[in-house]
Amino acid sequence: MAWITPKLDWTDNDWINYADWNRIENNILELKNYLVSIQYNVPTPVSTNTTRTVLSIDFLSSINRIENNLDAIRLAFLSPSDYLPKETWIVGKGFDYSDANRLEKNTKSLLDWGMLVFQSYRYCGTFNCGQGWGLG
Repeated sequence: MAWITPKLDWTDNDWINYADWNRIENNILELKNYLVSIQYNVPTPVSTNTTRTVLSIDFLSSINRIENNLDAIRLAFLSPSDYLPKETWIVGKGFDYSDANRLEKNTKSLLDWGMLVFQSYRYCGTFNCGQGWGLG
């Protein structure tokens, strides 16, 4: 799948559903694939699930897997200044709109930084106007 525009404006009136989880995991996988394509050695997430349906049930282990996958990518790449730390989910800890915003914004921030890194690459063997020297 391709990158899916993340929802970055979660409010306390929103409820996360199966399609949102699928988008979040899809985008983490797309982020990893993009970073690998620009020569970063990032870990392959242990597993992703982008096939949830209205009948799917996620458990704390799924949310922790998502958190761990995203954080492993960050550790292998870089930590943007606006990146918020991962959470560890246990029984009784509530997931709310701020957590959904954090996951989606962290993923987008890492992709944005990846694109900035790629744009800053200087290609070996290229010449720039005004270098002041030539082949000789």
